Amino acid sequence: MSMAGTTSLLLEVGCEELPARFLEAAERDLGVGLGAALGLLRPPNGDGRVSTYSTPRRLVAHIPSLYAEVPGTVDEIIGPPVKVAFDKEGKPTRAAESFAAKNNAKVSDLKRVSNAKGEYLALVLPKAGRSALEVLVEALPVVVGGLSFPKSMYWTVKAGPRFARPIRWILALLGEGSEARVVPFEFAGVESGQFTFGHRLAGHEPIRVNNFKCYLNDLRDHLVEANPEVRRKRIREELKVLLAELKLRVVPDDFLESWVVNSTEWPEPLLGSFNPRYLALPREVLIIVMRDHQKYFAAEDEVGSLQPNFVTFLNVVGDPQGVIRQGHERVLAARFADAEFFWQADQKLTLEQRIPMLERVTYQAKLGSYADKVGRMKVLAEKICLELEQTRRMTSEQRQNVLRAIELCKCDLTAQMVREFTDLQGIIGGLYAKVQGESSEVSEAIYDHYSPVSMEDSCPRSVIGAVVSLADKLDSVVSGFSAGIEPTGSSDPFGLRRAGNGIVKIAAERLPGLALDLLPAYASGYSIPVAEQSGLGERVRNFLRERVGYYLREVAKLRYDTTRAVVGSALGWSDPSDAALRGRALEQMIHTDDYRAMSQAAKRTRNILIKSAGDYIAGIQNVRVDLLREPEEEKLHEAFTSMGTRLLDLEKQRDYVVAFRELRAMREPIDSFFDHVLVMTDQPDIRANRLALLNSINAQIFSRLADLSEVESEDPNGDELGARDGAARLKR
Repeated sequence: MSMAGTTSLLLEVGCEELPARFLEAAERDLGVGLGAALGLLRPPNGDGRVSTYSTPRRLVAHIPSLYAEVPGTVDEIIGPPVKVAFDKEGKPTRAAESFAAKNNAKVSDLKRVSNAKGEYLALVLPKAGRSALEVLVEALPVVVGGLSFPKSMYWTVKAGPRFARPIRWILALLGEGSEARVVPFEFAGVESGQFTFGHRLAGHEPIRVNNFKCYLNDLRDHLVEANPEVRRKRIREELKVLLAELKLRVVPDDFLESWVVNSTEWPEPLLGSFNPRYLALPREVLIIVMRDHQKYFAAEDEVGSLQPNFVTFLNVVGDPQGVIRQGHERVLAARFADAEFFWQADQKLTLEQRIPMLERVTYQAKLGSYADKVGRMKVLAEKICLELEQTRRMTSEQRQNVLRAIELCKCDLTAQMVREFTDLQGIIGGLYAKVQGESSEVSEAIYDHYSPVSMEDSCPRSVIGAVVSLADKLDSVVSGFSAGIEPTGSSDPFGLRRAGNGIVKIAAERLPGLALDLLPAYASGYSIPVAEQSGLGERVRNFLRERVGYYLREVAKLRYDTTRAVVGSALGWSDPSDAALRGRALEQMIHTDDYRAMSQAAKRTRNILIKSAGDYIAGIQNVRVDLLREPEEEKLHEAFTSMGTRLLDLEKQRDYVVAFRELRAMREPIDSFFDHVLVMTDQPDIRANRLALLNSINAQIFSRLADLSEVESEDPNGDELGARDGAARLKR
């Protein structure tokens, strides 16, 4: 398609301050929505990319190169064949007349067109071209209105457009310099224009925009850095310089860093201090109070000891009189005083003395109290420990520590510290257990038992903590499914996907070899006070299978089709660490000629068994050697027998790279078999025997380590599903 001339687009939606947690997703969605809406206008080269930026007061998109117009096109609506449309005398038939009437045309308007199937009647409809401005006038309101947020509001009329916060201005500029034109449209009562606004403290005068480069510079002159990555870099540099004078360093905190980036337009650091007496409190308490309640960075010395200093970032320039700093220090002192009081008050009762109090803490309306949950966790943990003891991965003493940790792990929910600082649950329990004389194994397991909270988080440090965490998360999943609160679509109010991810991560990285498909059965026999338990075990197994697939894609970084192949294999998904190992080994072979041939053979075998042999599958028995008639099928049977034995040996050694390489030996006999042997012969016993041979090869060779018929020779992930290093695919 030939298009003449290019231009550029700058779009800025200015609004009241957006919550920090909304910003990254909104910026991403703006870029995706704009790119999709302007597909034909964007050149295929890099100049057509959509660059996005954001601050709390603005969402920005810039496309450096757009075609100035979309040329006209010609649409063809194909009708009936000419030989059907006209009779022997050349007069139009009912078919031609009906086709013309259906498309509001006359038979005389129809043209004859030829394609691979012959000559047909067609209605040719020229479609006029459109300028970029015409397209944008229609597209931009739709793109802005299509942005979704966790919470949105209306401020014009109740049935009017919704947005996260009221929109105050819209900058929509097509072209630059003397050719710059406003894209005229209106959204939520705000008309687009050629103006932007700087920081609230830099005046309220509109800033006229002529091009993108000047736009960024003018904003910086008015205390706005539109690029969040530049703000992030600045924050890191300021932290380093500010603390270097004290020979300190910041305690790393990615969450807090992102929060500051998305909460400021012009971040300015401020160094404060607090009374050293509060350093007597646990490090975790101090950091949580500073981060979660005040959004302060904690500081430590070169050996990692916390120091009585903090850094916060202001969205204003300077504090010459120190008034703002003193205010922050007063607030933090009050918070620390509260934490100190809670720490001392909570020590009046031990965790063991708090056990009866769990009866009064509701876990979930249908599932009873936390005391009920702890009881269910014990049942699960006993069975998990038994399996681990049988495989000598746990001792009876460790099992007792698991049960003791489970007994105490939820007791900190009754403590004042956790009620005030909810992110400390589990952590505070572990700290209290330690100071109250519990063993280090038990206190550490309590401390760790909520981990991992994400796929990026680390697993519990010990096997004891891993089992406690596994029992906790498995009960959440099983009881949640039984109560009818399982995830649906994008909805997961009970956080069961997160719990499922934790189960898989623990099994893969801390307890390899634990059979995930057996875990739902461990819940049999314990009481759940709800009735929706039909097919519960199978539903939970399907859920865990899905979570294993997610782990293999997102953590093991396997291709989408590789994941499908290993999850659907005979060895299956139950041991995610083994599945990941098989997947990585398979991907070393995918692009070889031998593998491509094997994949095609696997698909051909599967197709014969599923399609051509569908009516005969039920009667397939084991292979009978005395019914092998052709030399090619005898050689294939010999290769199958030899390969099966070899694969079992390599499987025991988990040497899957060699195993997949060995499969090359099947290429010649399988190709020869398909070239010279008729599988679906008229002789029933011979046909059944050949199907039995193919069925055995499919199950024990082509589908044992991975289902080879599922794997493509090229990467199928693409942009939507994500390449190996790409963004999240099918993310939940």
